[in-house]
Amino acid sequence: MLNHITIHNFVLIRDIHIDLSDRFNVFTGETGAGKSLLVDALNFVAGERSSSKIVGLTDSKARVEVSFSFPLNHKVMDKLKDLDLFEDDGSLIISREMHQDGRNVCRINMRTVTLSIVRSLLDGVLDVHSQHETQYLLDQKNHGLLVDHFAKLNTDSFNLAFKEYKERDKAYQSFKESEFNPSEIEFAVFQLEEIKKLNPSVEDFETVEQKINEMKNFEKFKSVYDRAHTALNYQPGIVGALYDVVHDIKELEDLDFYERFNDVYLQLEDLRDDLGSRNDDLSFDSYEFDALQSRMVGYTALRRKYGSIDGIVEKQEQLESQIHASSHYDDLLEDKRLEREAAYGLVYKEAESLRTKRLKAAKKLESLVLDQLHDLMLDQAKFEIKFTEKELDSKGIDDVVFCVSMNKGMSPEPMNQVASGGELSRLMLGLKVIFSKIYGISTLVFDEIDTGVSGRVGMMMGSKMKALSKESQVLTITHLPSVAACADHHYLISKDHGDLETITSVDLIQSDDRIDHLAMIMSGIVSDASRSAAKELLGEGQSI
Repeated sequence: MLNHITIHNFVLIRDIHIDLSDRFNVFTGETGAGKSLLVDALNFVAGERSSSKIVGLTDSKARVEVSFSFPLNHKVMDKLKDLDLFEDDGSLIISREMHQDGRNVCRINMRTVTLSIVRSLLDGVLDVHSQHETQYLLDQKNHGLLVDHFAKLNTDSFNLAFKEYKERDKAYQSFKESEFNPSEIEFAVFQLEEIKKLNPSVEDFETVEQKINEMKNFEKFKSVYDRAHTALNYQPGIVGALYDVVHDIKELEDLDFYERFNDVYLQLEDLRDDLGSRNDDLSFDSYEFDALQSRMVGYTALRRKYGSIDGIVEKQEQLESQIHASSHYDDLLEDKRLEREAAYGLVYKEAESLRTKRLKAAKKLESLVLDQLHDLMLDQAKFEIKFTEKELDSKGIDDVVFCVSMNKGMSPEPMNQVASGGELSRLMLGLKVIFSKIYGISTLVFDEIDTGVSGRVGMMMGSKMKALSKESQVLTITHLPSVAACADHHYLISKDHGDLETITSVDLIQSDDRIDHLAMIMSGIVSDASRSAAKELLGEGQSI
C-alpha cells in the first residue's frame, strides 16, 4: 500500500506530508483549490513525462516522494530483487526531482534509477484513473487486450505460429518480387566458375599455408629436426641413457620416484618417434612448391574480392542459390506459396482456438459488468462484447468491441458512442472494479470519477469504492459529499492566498471538522440544519 506522500515546491504546493489509510481515502476541496495537483504529483513520481514548469517559486527544484510497504511475497519484491534494490523490511521508497534547468533525478530506495525502471516497477501497483484512463477504456482498440487479460489467455502457440507465417509470407513476397536480370545471371555464372576452379575450403587453405611455410623453411626445419634426433638417439643419446637410469632407479624400491622417471622416459620416447616421423615426411619438391604457390595466389585474389575464406565460401553458396533460383523460378515460387499457405492454415487454426477462449471469457465478463452496473443503479443497462472477424494480424482474427445500452428498448452500441456524463462515470467505475482485481492493483487513484453523479447514485458509487478498498487501497478526489462520507480518511485540499504567493495545502479532517466540511459541500453554509444532515450522511456512509 501507499503509506506516505511528500510533495515539495510542486507548482502551488510548498510542502505537504500525507499519511494514508490502507483502505478508502478521500480528498475534497473547493473548485480551484488544487485537487488535481495531487494527481499530477502522483503521476510525476510514477514516471509520467514532465517539464520544469512544475517547479514552484520557493526552491530551485520540485520533489515528490512516495513510500509503499508490501508483504515480502508480493510480486513487486521480485522485481526489486532483480534490480538489486530489495529491502528486507518490504519497503519501497520512490522519489523524483525536477530542477529548473530541466534535469530529472529518480531514486528507488535511495539509489538513482531511470524513469523507465520506475514505470516498470509501478506497473500493476499504482493505477491512476483520470480522463486519460477513461479514454483508454473507451477506445475499442484496447477492448481485445482487456478480454485477453480477463481470460488470462496464453498466446504462446499462436505467437510462434504467427511468426512462422510472417516469415513464410515475407519469403514468398520477396521471391515473387525478385527480378533476374540476364546480364546479372551471366556475371554470377562467371563468378561461380572462377570460385569453383579453385574449389576453396577453410581446411584446404590452412593446409596450403602450412605446407608453403614448411617448404620455405625447409633447411631450417631439417637442421632443427636433425639436431634434435641426434640428441635423443646418438652418443650417448638421451632416450637410451634415460632407459638405463630408469632401470637403476627401479632397484631403489621408491615407487613414486621410479614412476616419475618412467613417465619422463615414455614421453621422450613418444617425442622421439614423432620427431622421426616428421623428419621422414619433411621434403622439398620444387614442382609441388610451385603448385602450392599458384594455389595461394588464387586464394589471395579471391580474398581481395570477398574479404575472407569464409566470405569466399558464402559467396559460392549465394551464387549457386541465385543461379538455381533463376533457372527454377516458377517451381520455387510455387514451393514458397505452398509453404506460406501451410503456415497460414496453422496460424488460423491457433487464432480460432483463441477466439473460442475469448468468447467463453467474454460471457463471464459481460455478466460481471452487468452486476456492477446494476449495483450502481443502472437497472436497465445492457452490456455486450461483440466479436467480428478481421484480417489476421499479431492479435488474431478478432475485432472486439464493448457495447452498452443504458436505456430500456435500446440496442447496445459501442460504449464510446452511447455512455455520457454520470452514466459514463458509473460504467468506468464498474470496469475498474473488475479489472483492478484481475491486474492485482495495490493502490487505485480516482480523479473525480463521479463527475455527473449526485444523490443516491453518489452514495452507491461511494459504497462501491469502499467495497473495493477492502482488497485495494483507494484514493479518490471527489466533489460529492455522499462519496466523501463513505471514506475511512477524509482530507481537505485548500488554497491560501498570501501577499506574494498562493499555496495549496492538504489536511486530514476528523470528527466535527469533517461534519462541518460535509455540511458546507451539501448546502454551501454551516448551520444546525446542514450539520444535522451532514452528520446523518456521514453515519450512513460509515455504516456501509
